[in-house]
Amino acid sequence: MKGLIDKILRNPISFEVLSVFVYAFYCVVFSVASIPSFLLIRRGAWLLGGGAVSMFLFILICFLGFYVFLISSAVVAGFAERLLTRGLAPGAYPVGSPVFFRWLVYSGLHLWVVNLVLAFIRGNNWIKIYLRAAGAKVGKEVFVNTKDLYDAYLLEVEDNVIIGGEAFVNCHLFENGSLILGKITLGEGTVVGANAYLTPGTHTGRNSRVGMYTYLRRDTKIPDGRALITPPGMSLRRAVRLMKEEESKVAK
Repeated sequence: MKGLIDKILRNPISFEVLSVFVYAFYCVVFSVASIPSFLLIRRGAWLLGGGAVSMFLFILICFLGFYVFLISSAVVAGFAERLLTRGLAPGAYPVGSPVFFRWLVYSGLHLWVVNLVLAFIRGNNWIKIYLRAAGAKVGKEVFVNTKDLYDAYLLEVEDNVIIGGEAFVNCHLFENGSLILGKITLGEGTVVGANAYLTPGTHTGRNSRVGMYTYLRRDTKIPDGRALITPPGMSLRRAVRLMKEEESKVAK
C-alpha cells in the first residue's frame, strides 16, 4: 500500500486526477455547511422587489446568512476533520504511507477551514465548538484568539488557558522524510503569548507562560508556574551571559 500511494503522489498525472476527487470532497463538505445560510437567504429573496428598506433588509439577511455559514461550517468541517483523522496517533510516518495520505487530505481541508472559517470566529465560543468537533479536548474558560490551530485532534487545552493572537499551535512537522505527529498539552492557567510557535510534544504546566514570538522546539516541557520567552534582539555575548545567569539561578 505504501509503495502504491508513493507512486500516485509522485506521478504528476495521477496526482492531479486524485486532487480533483479530493477537492470535490472539500466542496461537498462546505456545500453541506452552506445549506442553512442558503435557505435563510432564499427565504429573504422576496424582499428584492421592494424599495430601499426592503433592499436593506435583504442585505442584512445576506450578512446574517454569512454568520450562519460560519457557525455551520465550524461544526460540519470540524466533524469532517475528525472523521479523516480518526485513529491517527502520535508517531513518525514515512512520506507515501497510508497515514501520510490521510493527513494530506485532512490538511488540505483544514487550510480551507483556517481561511474561510477560523479567521472570522477566533476569539469567541464558536472556535471552541469547532475544536471540540474536530477532536480536541478543551476545558472551561478558555480563550482562543488565533486561527492557526493545526491537528486539533492532538490538542488538549485545560481550564483557564489563553492563546494569544496569531499564535501558531502546530501538532505536526517533517523530519528526515517523515511526518511527525505529536500531542500538544496546555496545562491549566497557561498563557500563550501572541505569535508564539508551539510544536509537537509541547507540554506546559499549570499557570505557565509562553512569551510573545517564542518558538518552542519539539518535546519542550515547561514546569508549573514557569515562563519561557525568547529574548529580544541583543548581542550574542549578552544573550549567553543572561542564559548562564539564569542557569545558575535554577541550579541554586
